Amino acid sequence: MIIAKPEIKHINNRVIVSAQLSFENHPLNKPNTAWFSFPQKYSPFISGRADPFAASLLPLALILHEDLQIEGHLSPRLINGMREYQQAMSFWYPKMMHPVKIEAAAQEELSIDQAGKNCVTLFSGGVDSSYTLMSHLPEHEKNPAYQVKGALFIHGMDIPLQNKKSYEKSLQIFETQLSPLGVDVIPCATNLHYFTSGLLGWETAHGSALIGSGLVLDKMISSLLIPASDTIECLVPLGSSPMIDHLLSTETVKVVHQGSTVLRIDKVAAISSWQPARNFLRVCTDEDKRSAVNNCSKCEKCLRTMVMLQACDSLTEFKTFRKSLKRKDILKWTPQHVIWSQQTLKFARDRQKTGLVFPLIIATLNVKINNALRWLIPQRLFAKLKKKKFPYQNDVFNPDRLKKESKDAS
Repeated sequence: MIIAKPEIKHINNRVIVSAQLSFENHPLNKPNTAWFSFPQKYSPFISGRADPFAASLLPLALILHEDLQIEGHLSPRLINGMREYQQAMSFWYPKMMHPVKIEAAAQEELSIDQAGKNCVTLFSGGVDSSYTLMSHLPEHEKNPAYQVKGALFIHGMDIPLQNKKSYEKSLQIFETQLSPLGVDVIPCATNLHYFTSGLLGWETAHGSALIGSGLVLDKMISSLLIPASDTIECLVPLGSSPMIDHLLSTETVKVVHQGSTVLRIDKVAAISSWQPARNFLRVCTDEDKRSAVNNCSKCEKCLRTMVMLQACDSLTEFKTFRKSLKRKDILKWTPQHVIWSQQTLKFARDRQKTGLVFPLIIATLNVKINNALRWLIPQRLFAKLKKKKFPYQNDVFNPDRLKKESKDAS
């Protein structure tokens, strides 16, 4: 797999950084060009180095078992970190990923006089990113070097590129809430998700894509905060982890995995009284039923957050949920991870929320039973059934769907 030297173009008041890709075996009719797009005003903060593409596309090279050849200037620290990063990924996913050779045409650091000086966090409007942003505002973070100046909101990660309306409406709401706090919401778009769909689960590929998007703004960013998804006590192999994220740092952009020592229920409790989060909290994973920051209030992630907010006595204050939470909703809740219901159960008991205790005990039993049944199904059969229920042609991040919907729109 060859990543050509990146190019910078200015089109319709946007700056687009792209790199041509060459595959040994072209997978699933994927695009030949990877790109990042920002509003024109961010052009002075982009060096056009190969760092963002090398970091972002490494998991794809590992899943395709193709050696990675990178043209353009690459950070010596990054290439060294990538070699260790791939060892960790191949250890976690030995049946899918294998270490590859990584070669760079030109290893060169970004000069210090060009380096960025701002702390920027990845931001989606969810619990993790809201907690990270809030906890790095001046009233909570006394070190100026780690006070957040920018929130990078990326189109193409969880919101498909073809869904412009949802992204733009979310962006408008985030800007309205965060600008008065001195935080610049940085709009970005990328097609990275379309390369891994059908080949690699997004939970495995997303970390490097998030980091790569931040590395584009290497003349702006000194510290890039990656909001933690899991806590240290329950770490599992994941594309974004305190074990590996820092390995994709460069000499001038320090990648910081933030929040892995804070329980999810404690993050929810921390943001439960923060007014901006009450106006924009966006957690839903159902692309068909959510709309901008408005959650479906039915999927597992919605129920998880609603239950936790209910335990904090603040659910009714959050404008982005469409309905109240009933006892039967908690009884039916099957958490993705048992730790979340256990944490919430302990939180409810400690605060004497007696009405929540029994439903949360049932929710904990639900996930334990579900996990036991899951392990009774052979792994290959489970993968086959999942593929049948969620065929690749229906994936909203299938490039063929992007082409079709763009054609229909024109």
